[in-house]
Amino acid sequence: MSSQARAKPHIIVIGAGVVGASVGWNLTLQNADVTIVASDIGGTATPNSFSWLNASWRNPKSYYDFRRRSMAAWKRLAEEVPGLRDIMQWCGSLEWDMPPEELAEYERKQRVWGYDIRRAERSEIHEREPCLSSDVLPEWGLRIGEEGFVEAADAASLMVADAQTRGAQLVPATVNVLVKEDGRVKGVVLTTGEKLSADHVVLAAGIGSTQLCASVDITLPVTGEAGLLVHSKPIAKRLLNGLVLSSGPHMRQTAKGRILAGAGFAGGDPGEDPQKTAEELFARVRGMFSLEAGDANALQLDCFTIGQRPMPQDRLPILGASGLEGLSLAVMHSGVTLAAIVGEVLADEIVNGRKDPALGDYALDRFASASL
Repeated sequence: MSSQARAKPHIIVIGAGVVGASVGWNLTLQNADVTIVASDIGGTATPNSFSWLNASWRNPKSYYDFRRRSMAAWKRLAEEVPGLRDIMQWCGSLEWDMPPEELAEYERKQRVWGYDIRRAERSEIHEREPCLSSDVLPEWGLRIGEEGFVEAADAASLMVADAQTRGAQLVPATVNVLVKEDGRVKGVVLTTGEKLSADHVVLAAGIGSTQLCASVDITLPVTGEAGLLVHSKPIAKRLLNGLVLSSGPHMRQTAKGRILAGAGFAGGDPGEDPQKTAEELFARVRGMFSLEAGDANALQLDCFTIGQRPMPQDRLPILGASGLEGLSLAVMHSGVTLAAIVGEVLADEIVNGRKDPALGDYALDRFASASL
């Protein structure tokens, strides 16, 4: 390898969902020659995500800290990637999806950690979300001020486009196998048979990462978990001002005016008849609102989506070293929240050799240690 190649390493990123897009974009900032290989910009899990940006939801402290770092990283991204600020809202959330005693303990724990969380009485919930029916409001819930959402598939497209302006190449294709030579990964082979060589490969292909890892004899303990979300037709009126995590549906209103909802924030079980599941869920969504006739008529189900969330065995991310030289991993649930910080720390490690201390908690080899 020439000195010029060493100064500007060629790195292939497999996947252009929100995680792969962030990794690719951040690599362009680190003087890397980047090739993003993906059949679809936005990936497959990303367009079907609730796209909630948060650090809490019953996470251990180290994971909470990592997620909160990513919330800050998303704000930095919004200053750098054209158009990203327009599809991101830090609107806060209201939550009453647990019994009161669990809500109280959750609020106490998160507040000790420094999260902007506090009790909100029924009157405040009504003031913040006046379109919700009084019948569905609790006596009290939690107000979490620093949370928000991003339209994740659009964010991925914007990051890929900006990476291209910074010199990244986009290859619209599917990777068949990884190339292993002399004990390290040296590139990929596409389904067309074309081989692309690289100094390093980053695998950010969601549940598809499992099969690609197997092609170089790496076991990736990741399975897909289906989650159904319903999408209303766009409605001009602002029905929701923030995220609502109720004892019924979890909901938000998108930048395009759609009500996006699931049985939980990750979606729900599609069941044997997904259409029926979606219609029943949307009926519960409609029941959350107290609307005038015109608005009620406008709130109609448009479609439902079923996303396959890549879920590691212990439900925590798999990040960084794969155990095979030349291959890094970025496979996780909560990919939307974590995408911003994952792109930063992996790019820095791959190009500059600086390993973020947090990555030690999410290394693939933790599963081998657990089996001993």
